[in-house]
Amino acid sequence: MSNEIPVCPECDSSRLSPRSGRHNDRRGWYCAECGELKKEAAYRPRQSNAGIAPSGLAWKLMQMEPDEL
Repeated sequence: MSNEIPVCPECDSSRLSPRSGRHNDRRGWYCAECGELKKEAAYRPRQSNAGIAPSGLAWKLMQMEPDEL
């Protein structure tokens, strides 16, 4: 699992949605936090484990390498 996630270059939010431009020819990434449409996303390391309990199955799966699954 990659530790880098796409984020908005303006506000550093991870609430990005890819836009294909199928309907309005505006391709890129839409940020739900600041409302900006950017051509490219920035990438940064994941900052938290989103409240996943370390004793649960989700935690164990998250810690495994892809070839171990």
